[in-house]
Amino acid sequence: MNISADFSKITQQTKTVWKQFCKAFPVIVFFLVLFAFTIAAFGIQYTIIPSLITVNFQNRRNKRQSVRSLLRVIVFQFILQILAYVATLNFPLCLLLNLAVPFWLIFTSASQFNQLGYFAGLMTFTFLQMMPVDFAGFIVQIQAMGCGLLFFFLATLWYTRHYTEESRLNYRNEQHGMELLGTALEKKIAGENIKELNQELFKIQQSLYQRVYSRKDIKHANDEGRMSYLFALMFQRAVYFISTPYEKLLAENSDVRQYALELAAYLKMAGNMTTWIGNADKLVPEGERLLGIDGQEGMRFYQTSHNFLRMFLLIVNQLNSPVEDDDGSSLAGEWKTPLFQRIRTYLYYCVRPDAFELRFALRMSAVLLIGMSYNMLFQADHGYWLVMNAFLLLRPMYEDSNYRMKTRFIGTAVGCIALIFILPFCEGTVEHLLLAAAMVACMYTATPGTCVHAFFVTVFALSMTTLANPETMALELRMFYVGSAVLLVLVVNRFFFPTSLGTQFRYNFQMIFHMQHMYLRLLENALFYQLDYWRIFDAQIQYHMVHEQLRTYLNKMPSDDLERDREVYDTILTISWRMVAEIEQMLVLVNRRRRGIQARITMTEYIYYSEYVLNQIQSMLHLKKERKTKDIQGMRYHRCIEKEPELSALMLRYGKNLSLIYKLVCESKEGIQ
Repeated sequence: MNISADFSKITQQTKTVWKQFCKAFPVIVFFLVLFAFTIAAFGIQYTIIPSLITVNFQNRRNKRQSVRSLLRVIVFQFILQILAYVATLNFPLCLLLNLAVPFWLIFTSASQFNQLGYFAGLMTFTFLQMMPVDFAGFIVQIQAMGCGLLFFFLATLWYTRHYTEESRLNYRNEQHGMELLGTALEKKIAGENIKELNQELFKIQQSLYQRVYSRKDIKHANDEGRMSYLFALMFQRAVYFISTPYEKLLAENSDVRQYALELAAYLKMAGNMTTWIGNADKLVPEGERLLGIDGQEGMRFYQTSHNFLRMFLLIVNQLNSPVEDDDGSSLAGEWKTPLFQRIRTYLYYCVRPDAFELRFALRMSAVLLIGMSYNMLFQADHGYWLVMNAFLLLRPMYEDSNYRMKTRFIGTAVGCIALIFILPFCEGTVEHLLLAAAMVACMYTATPGTCVHAFFVTVFALSMTTLANPETMALELRMFYVGSAVLLVLVVNRFFFPTSLGTQFRYNFQMIFHMQHMYLRLLENALFYQLDYWRIFDAQIQYHMVHEQLRTYLNKMPSDDLERDREVYDTILTISWRMVAEIEQMLVLVNRRRRGIQARITMTEYIYYSEYVLNQIQSMLHLKKERKTKDIQGMRYHRCIEKEPELSALMLRYGKNLSLIYKLVCESKEGIQ
């Protein structure tokens, strides 16, 4: 039985490795072709360039790419190459650029939601400094980079258009979500549990927001990034609708029950279609018929179902005949955040001591300054290995860096020992290159950051180093510099603006409340001015990315770390999510038309009271309170507006949810840690 179990385990592992190899095969071929070409055309001293270009291919091959986006990457790589050359000219320039460039790349390309966005660019800038060249060598280096980037451009464009799923515009995931929604509604009518379906719908919504975040800079109304945002917004409303308790109403009211059955059938029909493009004549008439059904009994049920159904019809119309809409939830106008607002956001959110970007940029600059200073001042044999390993070991989160420090050291040690036995069999250039090629295949197949990956990287690097110098001194130097890099990164991570998953969680938890305040201020502005849609767009994406990061941390929270508070955090996040869904619908209603003076006064006082309660909750949770809040003395608190049933219902639900959080925090006598 044990033999059978072991064999089954080995078979499974073999299948996993083969699957990883097949996935990495295009990257392996890309690197080997470019590597061989670079050696043949420019010489072995420029073989660092294929590694830098391959990182860009690896990052972009599975995403839709346009000619413009690829040309932007190429120009960016040339700029970084020039900056790297300038940094090697003298020591002051080295210090200045290794301080400034990490800040530039981390602030513009990375964030707490895309933590490695800086990696490809900063790797180019860092690695090209490690082995300085004179001006003549720089001209050859430019030529090698140009040829490599031309190959990158052609290969990436061809690959993404032939083998990338994203290159074929489809909405299968969204259609599957509609089918799930119809099934969930049917189960709800039958009184069955829909918790698992609800969770699956929530995951679809979050994945759509994550996709939109990666395309935030896209402008055009018919672009996939915008459509993904509308789908995410629709699923947010759908999850809100399906998770609201209507069981009693559905059981007692035959009209509402019949409407719910018709709606469920419509959603499943839409989900089972081959495509929504070209099928507006089948979807729109029935959707508009359902949208026209209303009733006083079960008004809340009709309102919430209409909210997501209205969004679905807008999406179908946009897919089939993109037009500008004027109801306040349109695709009209520019969604891209204005430059002044982006600068303001950087100053407010990034340039502060507790911000992810600032803390990591300071740590990265410190490591590069120390590593490059050593490399330039001492000119030690293979001294560049110090900064190379330190750069690869330093990660945004302490836990990830700590893990990589262990695996890198162990993998390097095992790789050096293995090479002692392998080198005697590699007497010529061909043997060294074959060994390097084999290690490349294994290196891109292995999971980055593991001991196995570090082993293959070590053998590959040393096989190339010993090609020029067969002495085993390189093995000892490799171990010395890896150990030194581990020590350097350990000290910087521990004592210089450290960032751990726990501290990031606390920061994100603070942000959840700050963003509730931000939504309320947007609502106040919408009472008096037409709200630019990019404001809602940015707020929605930011909130859901923070929310997802908090959920991820809670799911991975160690059993002995804040376990007693997990349920409290989870409940607060669930209620907060519902509040955001409610206030987003309020924003659309308020932005659609201007109210009278009395309605605006009532709404403004409601907003000020809500902010006051939020501040009280933050105080009890030992979180930083908002500075810009109004004095509510003398104001009256109303949760409804005359002749505004839909807006009043949303105000009432938002207020009740806020009260639930307040009560929950008050009942946690010891407070959550």
